[in-house]
Amino acid sequence: MDKVIFIPSAILGLIFVAIYAYNCHSSKTKFNHQVMVNSILQASGIVCGGLLILSTFFIELKQYLTNIDLYILISGLAVLVVSVQSAYNDLTFRKAENNSNKSSKADAENRAAS
Repeated sequence: MDKVIFIPSAILGLIFVAIYAYNCHSSKTKFNHQVMVNSILQASGIVCGGLLILSTFFIELKQYLTNIDLYILISGLAVLVVSVQSAYNDLTFRKAENNSNKSSKADAENRAAS
């Protein structure tokens, strides 16, 4: 990981950990090391994600985005999953909507026949 990504990630991660530690102290909750590690990883993801987005607008940033294949994989996977879920929800909603329209028509016809 390049210093351009590491330094902002480390700073943001330490800010997240400080906020978490303060919240634990305030609420008298036990400090969880897993949350600490996750906070630092999330900070790195935020920095890399932001740089990936900005690199689509500023070509100069692409030179700093080396060795981030993991974040590119995660980004692609996120887009894939969200798109598949959205398509599935749209298609099943339309099917359910069409079925409810058919059953409403059938109910109306049954009432008219009675």
